[in-house]
Amino acid sequence: MNQRIVEISEPGQYVHVHRGFLIVSREKIERGRVPLADIAVLILSGPGATLSTNAVNALLDENCSVIFCGANYHPKGMVLPVDPHHQHTRRLQQQISATLPLKKRLWQALVRAKIENQAGALESTQMKDEVLYSFARRVQSGDPDNLEAQSARRYWPQMFGNDFRRDAEGIAPNGLLNYGYAILRAGTARAISISGFHPALGLHHHNQSNAFCLADDLMEPFRPIVDRAVRFWVDQGESEVNPAIKRKLAGLLDFELTYSDGVRTLANGLIKLAQSLARSFESKSAELDLPRTPLPLEWTALE
Repeated sequence: MNQRIVEISEPGQYVHVHRGFLIVSREKIERGRVPLADIAVLILSGPGATLSTNAVNALLDENCSVIFCGANYHPKGMVLPVDPHHQHTRRLQQQISATLPLKKRLWQALVRAKIENQAGALESTQMKDEVLYSFARRVQSGDPDNLEAQSARRYWPQMFGNDFRRDAEGIAPNGLLNYGYAILRAGTARAISISGFHPALGLHHHNQSNAFCLADDLMEPFRPIVDRAVRFWVDQGESEVNPAIKRKLAGLLDFELTYSDGVRTLANGLIKLAQSLARSFESKSAELDLPRTPLPLEWTALE
């Protein structure tokens, strides 16, 4: 399955396709090419980039998602394939008709996994927080006590220091987090789309101006992977987005996670999660396929 993340970050690039390749050129001089079948996500962050209609259609044919980034590497928009699944109509109907109690139980599972992974990420930095583990155990259907927010208030100061504030428009390392989350969001939206769902119809997120509410729901347990990676690079003296760090953040979709049935990459894990959501809607029970909490030794892959 296509896994590669391709970013167009230099200004004035022209992106088109020819004989199965995505080609990037400037002033009629080719700068690079990538087989279309290898691309999972295309990111356009460079000013003045031009993307041909044929290129968009060819990318969608390969179930590739396209992200357009604005200032501070915050995603502004995304293009996704709309009909890659043979049961698209059925899945969409199940998504629309899912009951509120079921959606609350599904959100409970996602929040619990997110908090457990936050605790695991901190533990890998030698800062074990038993309170976070207790918060995870206490999450109820729908998270009425908002333990997700309570956990965030404990988690961020420990991960990045007391002065850090998570703000998409904020100072470093927020730019690194933005870029990593954009990668994660694109991979999640792609998994949702190829599983026959619509990314705008969420379980918990429901902002009417957000076209990717379901993606924002399902990506929550995986956010600490981005956080931990950014923390590692901050500890190495990196704080700003640069080409080398962007390549590493894009590579997080290849980060290996442990499941009950073996090891999978993050990209494949997102598809596994979306497919388990389909089974949950079908059976009307919250049975999401989520990875086990990463052990500290597994984080050495970031290095």
